[in-house]
Amino acid sequence: MKISVIVPTYCPQDYLWECLDSLCAQTLAPEIFEIVVVLNGCDQPYRGRIVEYISRHPEHEFRLVHTIQGGVCHARNLGIDTAVGEQICFVDDDDCLSKEYLERMLALAAPDSIVVSDVVMFDEKGNIFSHFLGEAFRRCTSSYSPSLFHGRSFLSSVCCKLIPRQVLAQDKFDERYILGEDALYMFLISKRIRSIVLASSDAVYKVRQRAQSASRSHYSYFYRFRLAMSLIGTYIGIYKKDIRHYDFLLFLSRLYATFRKIFYSNYR
Repeated sequence: MKISVIVPTYCPQDYLWECLDSLCAQTLAPEIFEIVVVLNGCDQPYRGRIVEYISRHPEHEFRLVHTIQGGVCHARNLGIDTAVGEQICFVDDDDCLSKEYLERMLALAAPDSIVVSDVVMFDEKGNIFSHFLGEAFRRCTSSYSPSLFHGRSFLSSVCCKLIPRQVLAQDKFDERYILGEDALYMFLISKRIRSIVLASSDAVYKVRQRAQSASRSHYSYFYRFRLAMSLIGTYIGIYKKDIRHYDFLLFLSRLYATFRKIFYSNYR
């Protein structure tokens, strides 16, 4: 199996079917990739609906995992443990992929590189908006393989990319965090990333704009301060354990970005 697409979902609504539809519509042959759906929290009626959806797509390889424990980090860790693909692709359950996405990304995959895609944002009316990762993608188009520091925006999210299994190694998401967890995980595994490769422009990760997602910005200043201090301590601990293999400028940029989030709640 070349690719495992990991889709964590919690009390999924109709947007999950749009996400899975975009995966089943991929131009990449279905026998080359699997779809790992990790349902966390409530079991029914959600499990039954997912099983019914899977039954209607027998040509695709699905794996359905359920856990009563909540949290996207826990769900992703279970997904990693379940996946058998050589490359890992994380997709949020309310997002979608362009139909060429997996095929274009796989064409550029290498054991020690991550492949990143363009990113756009869309709303329920179908309107398309710019996304900060899409802006970073366009800034880097003149450089085929930006350095980890210059491509640091791509390392703020685990989505919109292909990550080789050997880059993940045995590292897991830190389940203590519900904000800033993606950037922390990408920094943790960055010591095994030798290059960042940009996919072709028709590989597009589509982020759904939802009102519920904005609730992440409503945490109090005191909570964000404690969170930032904890994250900074964790970053320092990771860096000190293997100083030689981590990019120093990337490390400093993560500390700065984390501290900045005390005052600006939109995590990037």
